[in-house]
Amino acid sequence: MPIPKLAPRTKKIVRGVGTVLLIGVTVAANVAVAKFGKTLNSWVSTDYVDVSDTEYNARMAQDEKLAEEEETEGAVLLQNKDNVLPFSKDVDKVNVFGWSSTQWVASGSGSGQVAGKTKGLLDALVDYGISYNEELTDMYKRYASARPRSANGSLNSFADDYCQLVEPSIQNRSWYTKGMLDNAKSYSDAAIVVISRVAGESIDCPGTQSKVSNTGYVTKDTNRSYLELSTQELDLVTYVGANYDKVVVLVNSTNAMELGPIESIPGVDACLLVGCTGSCGAEAIPKLLWGDVNPSGRTSDTYAYDLASAASYPNSGTWGIGTYTNSKGSYPADGTLNGNVGTISAYDGVSYYDYQEGIYVGYRWYETADEEGFWDGVDNEYGTGYDGVVQYPFGYGLSYTDFSWEVVDASIEDGDTISEDSQISVTVRVTNTGQNAGKDVVELYYTAPYYTGGIQKSSVELAAFAKTKLLVPGESQDVTLTFSARDMASYDCYDANKDGFKGYELDAGTYTISLRHDAHTPDETEGSTISVELPRTAELTTDATTGATVENRFTGDAAEDGVSIDGSNAGYPLTWLDRASFTATYPKKTANRSMNTAVMEKNLYHAEDAEAAIESTDATVKYGASGTKALGSDGSLTELGYALGLDYGNPQWESLLNQMSQAEQEDLVLHGYSNTADVASIGKPQTKEVDGPSQVGSFNQLKYGTGFSNGTVLAQTWNTELAGRIGEALGAEAAYIGVDGIYAPSANLHRSAFGGRNYEYLSEDPLLTGKMAAAEVKAIKNTGTYCFVKHLICNDQDTMRDGLYEWMTEQTLRELYLEPFRILVEEGGATGMMSSYNRIGAVWAGGSKALLTGVLRNEWGFKGAVITDYADHHTYMNADQMLRAGGDLYMDGIMRDGAFVYETTSATFQQDLRRAAKDVLYVWLNARAQNLQYNETAEKTFVRPIKHAGIPIISIAVGALDAAILTGAVAGGWRKLKRKHKGQESMIETPSE
Repeated sequence: MPIPKLAPRTKKIVRGVGTVLLIGVTVAANVAVAKFGKTLNSWVSTDYVDVSDTEYNARMAQDEKLAEEEETEGAVLLQNKDNVLPFSKDVDKVNVFGWSSTQWVASGSGSGQVAGKTKGLLDALVDYGISYNEELTDMYKRYASARPRSANGSLNSFADDYCQLVEPSIQNRSWYTKGMLDNAKSYSDAAIVVISRVAGESIDCPGTQSKVSNTGYVTKDTNRSYLELSTQELDLVTYVGANYDKVVVLVNSTNAMELGPIESIPGVDACLLVGCTGSCGAEAIPKLLWGDVNPSGRTSDTYAYDLASAASYPNSGTWGIGTYTNSKGSYPADGTLNGNVGTISAYDGVSYYDYQEGIYVGYRWYETADEEGFWDGVDNEYGTGYDGVVQYPFGYGLSYTDFSWEVVDASIEDGDTISEDSQISVTVRVTNTGQNAGKDVVELYYTAPYYTGGIQKSSVELAAFAKTKLLVPGESQDVTLTFSARDMASYDCYDANKDGFKGYELDAGTYTISLRHDAHTPDETEGSTISVELPRTAELTTDATTGATVENRFTGDAAEDGVSIDGSNAGYPLTWLDRASFTATYPKKTANRSMNTAVMEKNLYHAEDAEAAIESTDATVKYGASGTKALGSDGSLTELGYALGLDYGNPQWESLLNQMSQAEQEDLVLHGYSNTADVASIGKPQTKEVDGPSQVGSFNQLKYGTGFSNGTVLAQTWNTELAGRIGEALGAEAAYIGVDGIYAPSANLHRSAFGGRNYEYLSEDPLLTGKMAAAEVKAIKNTGTYCFVKHLICNDQDTMRDGLYEWMTEQTLRELYLEPFRILVEEGGATGMMSSYNRIGAVWAGGSKALLTGVLRNEWGFKGAVITDYADHHTYMNADQMLRAGGDLYMDGIMRDGAFVYETTSATFQQDLRRAAKDVLYVWLNARAQNLQYNETAEKTFVRPIKHAGIPIISIAVGALDAAILTGAVAGGWRKLKRKHKGQESMIETPSE
């Protein structure tokens, strides 16, 4: 049927409408380019790097091997009854049970995830040459083809929807047919059972279980948490244990779980904790199971039979969060939409957590409670007292071989007197006395004197650790563990010992140093436990590294942000867990309470707050001075850039900064999402920054690198040298794909096993976290890549994280949550930090002057930039507040709409802006300069390939569209003019003769 012709008038209307639409699209495109063109160009990333395909492929292949090595050292052998593992080479076929075997967890969800194709257990078995029962596997795939809401991710899901369990019942003969089960027994007498859990950003693990069937029907078990085995899993493990000769359970989880049944169910022989294996770490698992590699990992958390026995449990998760009763109208209960779960619903309240457990987190709680007899009444199927509470202590792990320890040297002897300046070292000779090659971990702990009613102290704390090289049978290695007496100090924020001093102190008395195989098990070798005396209390007024004064900044009337973080001057009489009476002070979920006026006044930052920050003595700032100072040229640093990168205090900074206009400084500071702006006046190129802690470019990027195992697995290696090599790999890969900086690592703690982002974080212990992360950061910087370490501070839970109030003692804040970041700055040389969503007390962490200026810069001597986390809501995560508190870089988001909305004319504002611009420049320059300096002396150098600025393809495309429309408009106008002229000629009459 022929298409009917349009009438001339209709054609004209269609053309007119089309023209209007085209013009509208063009205008929108031009606005978009003007507004966030730099972000889009950064994402498209047409920059090109001087790296050949051969070099790139070799780098990636090398790092995939390293990722596998990380998993071999980070997997923890939890159980090995009758030495069932390693499997003999005769075992060449296995049955793999558990639906999760077909939906292997490579990473958690959110910005710390692993992107791209990943290998799971089944892939690894095939690659290793082991056959698995495909009849079982095919059934699991038919039952459900994907994890619930895996396509949405945790950022766009509620916890109960994302954390749903899938497992067909072993008793359901529609799925586990009799023939299938009989065939499986005939196939192999060896069975692997996979138990998986996955969580992620913006949610925490639920306190109940939601289970979904293959038809989508959801049932809820309110008697079990998400981190317990479900009834279906218990039935499955029980069945497999009863019907197979060799049974191994693999725990493939983002979070620590309750694993008591693995120990108590008959027939379960072994259990291997493998964590999340990234792109290719799963390849290590068969090598571990068949003994090519000996497991050498140690737990980085305490594994309790009942996770509710943790002192933090009552005030964690969705069940432990409080809501202010009078918060309607305060942020975020002011109409703000809750974007953290991808819904359009508004927040219905303002939330808070009370860290009532104080310093007693993880093993600090379990070991101290044991010391005080808190577990004496426990008597259950697992044991009595502590043995019935803790299944696997912090630092625990088995091996396929045996080791002996001998103390061959120590800087102290039993009964010695020490001072606060004493350096303590112990050298241990580790000998492989078994039949297989392996690595061992040596752990050194201290016990400080505790006085009832005095400063809160854990009964044991990790002081130092070391991992051996691979030792063949009969081989020995001497490892030396060193720490300072100052490292044993406690922070007395209340003058609990009544000596008139508030700060870090070493109480007079007996300090015991002990070598241990885990936090609970002292070594029995002669000289492995040493007691020394400190004759007088030592008051440590300054930081040992910087010499800066250390004092209360968050407590009582000394609180620099106005409200004490323990709530003591805000009408909150909170009770903190006290070792003097654990029973009487044991935490309980606080009843919802009203918000005090002083707290309410700090709910958001206002114009009067900015005005109050003005200092009349601040000098005016010079802008736009003529000059030719430049930092870089075509991807390389100039001599000036190199000099400034090595010296934050170089006087040439002043003349360089004088060349910048205020608009350039604001553009640099206000728009920090995935890139920082180019600055033409000083020759600074646009730089690119991406997530994440386990993979360069893990989140919303077109290019990404090797996905390593998650942060917890890294910590479980207890190997700082390996952490350094992984850091080198991340930094090098960043350089190869055109990335200048990464948002990594993540140094928050596992305050609770239920934390949604625990997979990103390393451990419950600040020392282990700090040392491992510092080694990683130092190595990343050696490649010329910089880091923004996440999240300063206390992003330990994600439930209602946006605007979340967190209350704790300053001792808790300093000894636990700040300590990894201090190590990162003072030992790792970290130059970038990322602030967190939550508040510290009443004030947003990214706007806390006490935190960003008082502690970070003044006490620790931090030189560099603090970037905010993604600013969903600019009224709360406020750029004006950030700048005046000591922050530097505003992650305003893809819309690139960050702005200073309060006064910008005072010398104080302009000095803060100048400082922030300098900090942002220094982060980039310092990393690049450090790489050049590192290569001068390093045995193994890394020559960073040059990145050349690419074509701004988005801008060019829009420009081409503009040109086409303009050309069309001109051509159309010319045609119209010609037609009009021609018509006029035809109307002219020829004169008569």
